[in-house]
Amino acid sequence: MLARSALLISLVSLAAAPSAWADNGKGHGHGHGHGHEKGSGVAAPARIVIGERDRTAVYSYYRTEFVGGHCPPGLAKKGNGCLPPGQAKRLWMLGAPLAATVAFYPLPTALLGQLTPAPAGYQYVRVDNDILLIATGTRIVGASVGSLANLQDTTVSLIAEPDRDAIAAYYRNDYMAGNCPVGLTRTDQGCQGRPLWALGAPLEPSVTYEVLPEPLLAQLSPPPDGYQYIRLSDHVLLMAIETRIIRADILDIAHLPPRLTASVPLPGPAPAGVVVRERVDYLGGGSCPPGLAKKNNGCLPPGHAK
Repeated sequence: MLARSALLISLVSLAAAPSAWADNGKGHGHGHGHGHEKGSGVAAPARIVIGERDRTAVYSYYRTEFVGGHCPPGLAKKGNGCLPPGQAKRLWMLGAPLAATVAFYPLPTALLGQLTPAPAGYQYVRVDNDILLIATGTRIVGASVGSLANLQDTTVSLIAEPDRDAIAAYYRNDYMAGNCPVGLTRTDQGCQGRPLWALGAPLEPSVTYEVLPEPLLAQLSPPPDGYQYIRLSDHVLLMAIETRIIRADILDIAHLPPRLTASVPLPGPAPAGVVVRERVDYLGGGSCPPGLAKKNNGCLPPGHAK
């Protein structure tokens, strides 16, 4: 009885052995589409999350290239993006390995420097017009980063919000520490650029201006001696030639009315900007007209004015 039991147990063990070997052999091979390939040293994460910053960086890089008239190798410039020639076919599937016949291209070094480093055992690549994250060795597609199919989508921001926040935080912290970038002045409203000009102050040597056109100068009375009419940005000014001191703000071009009519007169210069030879002489340190004496606030008759 004992001998029969031992024999029965041996036969059952032999019958079960092939099935156990078969189970142990599963997952070895390539191209089965499993998330884990034994022997490759790479285990696909359950879920790879691509940040908006990386998606934006990819789009921005290739959009700049596209606008400049360039597309990556193997793609042609179409109406809205860089596309493969002929009828486009999707050559990959998320979670499955790329077929051996599908070629992929590594991303440019300049772009890789802008992206979050790929997880260990993975790499960023381009397959046709798709940017993917694939496992090295097994070629399993772990995530889709972006597409080059629509590089003229103006609704896609070229700058990711985290980058905007980082820039704002950097300069805000600098401002709170009492600093402003070179060329800016700290004010109650923040760090602001210095104005190009100010009444009564000379222009900086680096500031350039434009003399008014000859057809316009021909319509004007000659400026006071030693002065000239100039345009600086959107303002027409009266400037002392030798000292570059601004003496009058004649017109703000940015606030011209869209159409001149009899009911909409051309806005004249502010009282401080009226060009009067005697006033210019006075501001320049010269004398007052005959019969008037130079006072703190202008040229006045001797004694009390009546």
